Amino acid sequence: MCRVTAPSSRERRAGDACPGVSRPFVAVDGSIVRLRPAGQPVRIEVLSDLMDVIAGQQDPAIQLTSRGALQLRGLPDPLTPRIRDAIRATGLVPSATHELVRNIVASPLSGLDGAGHCDLRPVTRALDAALRTDPDLSRLGGRFLLVLDDGRGDVVGESFDLGLFATGPARCVVLAGGIDRGWEVPLAAAVPRLVALARQFVQAASGDESVWHVSELAVPLGPEPTAELDLPRQPERPLGAVGDHAVVAVPLGLLRPDHVAALAGVTDRVLVTPWRSLVIEKAAAALPELEAAGLVTHAGSPWTRLHACTGLPGCARSALDTRALARDLAPVLPGGHLPVHVSGCERRCGTPATAYVDVVAPRSAEQALSTIAEQESSWT
Repeated sequence: MCRVTAPSSRERRAGDACPGVSRPFVAVDGSIVRLRPAGQPVRIEVLSDLMDVIAGQQDPAIQLTSRGALQLRGLPDPLTPRIRDAIRATGLVPSATHELVRNIVASPLSGLDGAGHCDLRPVTRALDAALRTDPDLSRLGGRFLLVLDDGRGDVVGESFDLGLFATGPARCVVLAGGIDRGWEVPLAAAVPRLVALARQFVQAASGDESVWHVSELAVPLGPEPTAELDLPRQPERPLGAVGDHAVVAVPLGLLRPDHVAALAGVTDRVLVTPWRSLVIEKAAAALPELEAAGLVTHAGSPWTRLHACTGLPGCARSALDTRALARDLAPVLPGGHLPVHVSGCERRCGTPATAYVDVVAPRSAEQALSTIAEQESSWT
């Protein structure tokens, strides 16, 4: 069976539990902490410091999330002061009060490849600063997402709460809850408008912890829309050389010590994309070394379509070690176009938002391959 994720449900009784240093989430394998770069580059030195935090784990890895964040799991419960201080020392938690709300996804190649209408990097930095300095916005939920699209259409297709879509070098449309509700403004006015809408959301959702998203408000956010968007076709997600720059995917979104060591040899910073890949400036010539370290540099790799939930030992509900199975599948995965998602139970956590091959708790790699072949044939 191929599935498509269902719309979010309002059947909730409490606020979200998205983790941070100030509020870890406790799983069966320990505490989980999520760190939000807010759409901005992360220094390799910081990645190395985070690797030091988890160095004692059996299989240490930094998880890349679908919102361009970094996640550590298997930490002590409760977090020790030493670990908490080490994480904060990286600079990835610039505000204790606002760390959970820095959920910003921006076009990762903006300002680098000339494909967008403008360079959104200054806007991204300004929006992050504005979020962190507004006391009221500390009340935004950890699932509230802001997207900044430079006009190429790469991130505006994500499910978002507030957004910006550039329509020219100095013009954009500010969006609320989707592409059907927008207002054209000068690019210089976008951050104040986004902040004003975020404040309005906080006020409208006050007292109801079950409201996580703009689309769940009883009354639409903002004035009557004044702009209609004609979006371009969503571009292919870049991989490999992009001019002088490089984009590499991280298998299963798990950044390992050998990956970080290889990155340290070619750059001092990377940008984490919402597709579990990394943008590395001026590194196209280093792609062979990065590939040798296990990073994915070409579209033909099985890792471009192989996904897995957390699985054992991190999830008590899982029936198997999904990541170990995915590693067994990678060398023998048949060609195909749909993502393949391995789930450890019927909950199917982390599934793609598009149609996908659904592999649930297989007893072996052979059974998984049989399921994949059966489902792929139904789509041909």
